[in-house]
Parts: sequence; structure tokens; C-alpha cells
Amino acid sequence: MDFAERDEMIEKFRTGEVKVIITTNLLARGIDVPEVQIVINFDVPTMRVGGKQVGDPENYLHRIGRTGRFGTKGLALSIYDRECDKEFLDQILAHYNMASKCKLLSGPEQLKELLEDIAKSDF
Repeated sequence: MDFAERDEMIEKFRTGEVKVIITTNLLARGIDVPEVQIVINFDVPTMRVGGKQVGDPENYLHRIGRTGRFGTKGLALSIYDRECDKEFLDQILAHYNMASKCKLLSGPEQLKELLEDIAKSDF
């Protein structure tokens, strides 16, 4: 997607014409839409430190910081399917002392129930 297309899509998202946007880390810091209610991470952000891949707390914070701002409710959901991704997420949660505020879903049925609850909520 070229810059003009990207800018057009972001503007449509800002105005509410587009309700869902899928993006990369590049947009995690560059978008300011206060009405964002849900952020879904389809991967856990990582970085290289001393040649080793580890969880990236700063990028994670920028990603989830798009939701629940200015006193509103929000939900951040991180999806992973590899054990190393769980380790990366655990590192990030430990960095921010957030482990007690997170809920681990054990499978697709719990995810389905969560999404159904969100659909019924006043988000």
C-alpha cells in the first residue's frame, strides 16, 4: 500500500467510515483515534537485545495504548500460538507488572464467549 492509500484509509478510520483497521508496528505510534475500543495483537511484539529475541514492552504499550484512553473502556487482546510468544508476552507483562490484570483464554470456545460478550457490551 502506498502512502496516499494508507493516509486515505487512516482518515476513513478516524472518521468512522471504516470500523476495523489492520496495521503493523509502523502505525502503533502514528495514529490518534480516541474512539478506538479494541486492539487485537495478532502477534506479540519483539525486539533483539544482545542477539536474543525478547518481548518488546515499548511497542506493546504503543499498540494497546490506542484503546481505552481518556477514561473510556477498552480491551487489548493478544493472540499467540507458539510457546516462545507466550514467553515474550510474559516478559512484557512482567515489565509493566500487569500479569494479574490479564486473563489467559484456554481455547477457541473461551475466545468465542469473550467476543460474544464484547458484542453485547456498551463498548
